[in-house]
Amino acid sequence: MRVITSLILLTACVAFAGVAFGVNPIGPMPESYIGYKIGPVVPYLSLSLVNAGGRIAYYWEDYDEYYDPPYREGGDTITFSGSVLAPTLGTKLVFGSSELKPFVRLSAGIPFLLTLNAEVSDEDEQEDIDEVIEDIREGLGTTLLLTGGVGVEYYFAERFSIGGEFNYHYLSSGGEWEYSDTASDGSWWWRDVYDVSGRIGGTSAGLWLNYYF
Repeated sequence: MRVITSLILLTACVAFAGVAFGVNPIGPMPESYIGYKIGPVVPYLSLSLVNAGGRIAYYWEDYDEYYDPPYREGGDTITFSGSVLAPTLGTKLVFGSSELKPFVRLSAGIPFLLTLNAEVSDEDEQEDIDEVIEDIREGLGTTLLLTGGVGVEYYFAERFSIGGEFNYHYLSSGGEWEYSDTASDGSWWWRDVYDVSGRIGGTSAGLWLNYYF
């Protein structure tokens, strides 16, 4: 029994030796990764989860003596929320042999829309909002995320390190939406096509907590 237990422990040690795990809990895109350390090189798979939400309030009023009543007012409130999951594949390169080691990393991935919801205070307009949400989901194209970073890790224990990083995120996305209608007798028809694309880039700082098995 002791021999079997020893073999299991030895196998587990061999299997996990070189595995690296880290989390970056701050910044606009909190991130975690798991990789395998091969000398100074750490290929890794990372996951980022971005949540966003907000509220839009619209109010209007007008006056016209020919109206009955002459003064009118109204408004709507839209509350929306969404989340994006971004899996990426990357490589981290660690330099030096002291307790303080600089590093660089580069990753690429394809984020996808996880959730998207919106609610409007006027129940009569909720159906229109739901149709817009569905159109966004169906028409959204492939999104590309590129991340590059440079930083320094401090190994305060044999397998633990804490690191600071300056990184750059580049995101490109787009989509195509088509709307059309045709008269039953063919006397008229119309078709609108919207081809949308966009790019955004930005810098941020990160704080990494790493563990090397």
